Amino acid sequence: MSDQIKFIVDNLNKEPFRKNYNLITFDSLEPMQLLQVLNDVLAEIDPKQDVDIREEMPEQTAKRMLSLLGILKYKPPGSATDMSTFRQGLVIGSKPVIYPVLHWLLQRTNELKKRAYLARFLIKLEVPSEFLQDETVADTNKQYEDLMEGFKTLHKECEQLKTSGFSTAEIRRDISAMEEEKDQLIKRVERLKKRVETVQNHQRMLKIARQLRVEKEREEFLAQQKQEQKNQVST
Repeated sequence: MSDQIKFIVDNLNKEPFRKNYNLITFDSLEPMQLLQVLNDVLAEIDPKQDVDIREEMPEQTAKRMLSLLGILKYKPPGSATDMSTFRQGLVIGSKPVIYPVLHWLLQRTNELKKRAYLARFLIKLEVPSEFLQDETVADTNKQYEDLMEGFKTLHKECEQLKTSGFSTAEIRRDISAMEEEKDQLIKRVERLKKRVETVQNHQRMLKIARQLRVEKEREEFLAQQKQEQKNQVST
C-alpha cells in the first residue's frame, strides 16, 4: 500500500496536477477531498468530467465516475459480486476503493485519454428496433453507422501514418533536398541556354527543333488514331 500511495503522490505532484502533497497530507485527505482528487484525474483524461463534486449528489458522482471507468475498461479488484461494494466506496470516498483506481489511472493516463476520446465516436447508440421501422429513423441510423465506420478507417490510417516512420524533420529534409535539386537544374538550364546563344543562328536552330518536335508529336498522334481505327474494324 505504501508503494501505491507513493506512486500516486509522486504523479499528482507532477504536471498537470501539481498538487504538492506528501504521503501524510495525501493520506489525511477527507473523503470528499479524495473524491475530488479522483475527479481531477478523470477530468484530465476526459475534460467532460471537470466538475466540482460538491455541486453533485453523491449518487450522481458515483454514476458518472462508474460510467467513465467502464469506458476506460477499469476492473475493480475482486469478483463481479463486489461491484456494489465498489460503487458504495465511490459514494463515500473510501480509500481502499479510490487508491487502486488512482494508481491504475495514473499509470496509463495518455493511453486512457485516447480511449476516452475514441469512445465519443465509437460507442454505438442503440436505437430500439421498433423505432427503426420508421424509414427516416432507419436512414438516419444507417448514416450514423456509416460515419462511425468512416471514422474508424480514418483513425486507423492516421495511426498508421504516425507509426510509419515518417517524421516532420525527415519530410522537411526531403523538401529541402528537392528544392536544392531544382535550383541545380535551373542553373544547368541557364548554362545550357547561354551556351546555345553563343552558337551562330541559334534562334533558327531552336525554331527548327520546335517544328521537329511538333511534327513528331503529330506523327505519334496519327499513328495512335490509325491503330484505334484498326481496332474498331477488327471488332
